Parts: sequence; structure tokens; C-alpha cells
Amino acid sequence: MHQILEVTSGKKSSASDLTPLIESDPALTARILSVANSSYLGFTKKVSTISHAVVVLGFQEIQNLALSMSVIQLFNRRGSDFTEKLWRHSFSVAVGSRMLASYLNLKTDGKYFVGGLLHDVGKIFLCQYLPEKFSEMLTLLDRQDFRITYHALEERFFGIAHAEVGGRLLESWMFPRDIIDAVAWHHEPHRALSDPALAACVHLADILCTIRGMSPLGDRYFLPMDKKILPLMYDLKENFGTEGLIALMGQLDLEIDRQNALLSAFRW
Repeated sequence: MHQILEVTSGKKSSASDLTPLIESDPALTARILSVANSSYLGFTKKVSTISHAVVVLGFQEIQNLALSMSVIQLFNRRGSDFTEKLWRHSFSVAVGSRMLASYLNLKTDGKYFVGGLLHDVGKIFLCQYLPEKFSEMLTLLDRQDFRITYHALEERFFGIAHAEVGGRLLESWMFPRDIIDAVAWHHEPHRALSDPALAACVHLADILCTIRGMSPLGDRYFLPMDKKILPLMYDLKENFGTEGLIALMGQLDLEIDRQNALLSAFRW
């Protein structure tokens, strides 16, 4: 993890720096090749080496994959029903973000998948490293007579939102600025300066997945759409509207099932 961060954070880093580092880790190599050969990317010829993957996917794509897989390994996914559901939600938002990018006629590179996958990394951090306090918060949230959203309760318990925690973590790990902003502002994408379209895709995918019931928190998790992104949406797609999003929501389950093979590459 630290070696990958050191290499990828260098302004002059290149494929020749990153490739041997990935190849020295058999597990990471296998995961990246699994993604490169998945139907998700749609290449017809088998990608058998990291060098080939760099040529096919590009240095930035490989860098994002290596970084996200390395980050995920820092967390212990196994455990409670909540963490299992949170993992499924994160993967679903990753798939949904890429779907939305395609719907909005954006170049569907890997940053949409990575931004979606890591959007709740701050929540994972709070859950794993402050487990007693987090468990107390969830217990209070589950009380039928307790009428408050998860987000408001999170601020009350920790004094900080999971989106801000996630943004700070990715910044400390020297992720690309567009992915940092997408994570930090996934509930307020209009505030993302580097790539508001990426943040908007993650935001909308998060909402669609929650509406579909793909959330560990049910309706207590729900936040409304950030309406300040609408001018950007109309710039990207003139006929952007509810009907298109509903159609996408109908495709989401099928796409997630189709990409299930990717789960093994990213599970932590």
C-alpha cells in the first residue's frame, strides 16, 4: 500500500515505475488482471500481464485500480450484517456510477467505478475504528420512536460527516483530486470543483441504489437529490429527467448481476 502510494503520488511516475511494484504482489496482480479480463471492460483479447493491462487500460486506470484495491485491503470487510450490506451498497454504487456516466454521454473510464466504490470509505472507517460508538449510533437509529436521519445522527455522534472523513482519507493517501472530491462531496456534488460530473454520477447512483433498497440503512439513509447539479445535467444531456433515471434504475439490478464476477477482485 505505502509503496504504491509513494510511486503514484510522484508527478513523474510512469507505468515503468508502477508495473514491477504490482507484479511483486501476486494477489494484487490477480485482482487487476481479473478486472482487465472481465465483461465489464469488454476487451475481446485476453490480458495476461500487468504490462499488457497498462497498454490496454492506460496508466491512470491501472493506478486507480491499484490504489482502490490497496485501500480496501486496509479494512476488514468480514463481520457484521451491516458491513456486508455496506460492501454490497458500495459495489452497487460503483456499477451505477459507470452506468450514469454512459447515460450522460461521458467517457466511461475507471474513475466512475472507483469513485462509487470508495464513496462510503469514511463510513467504513468510522464503523471499523470506532466500533462501539458506531454500534451505539446504529442501535439508537433502529429505535422506532427515534425520528432522525442517519446523517444528522452521524454528525451528532462524531462531529463530522462520513463524506468528509472519506475525502480526508483519500487526500492523505494521495488519490487523484477528482476522486477525492467525488467522495468528499457525494451528497453535495455541486461543491466538487475538479470534476462535478463525476461527483454527480456517484451522487445519483447512491440515490438510485438507496431507492432500490441497496443500502444498509434503509430509508433512514435517504437524502434528496442535490438540485444544484441540474444545470450541469441538462448541459450533458438535454432530455435529462425522471423517466431516464427510472429506466436506469430498472437496468441497475441486471448490470450488478452481470458484474458479479468483479466482486472477488474488490472484496476486502
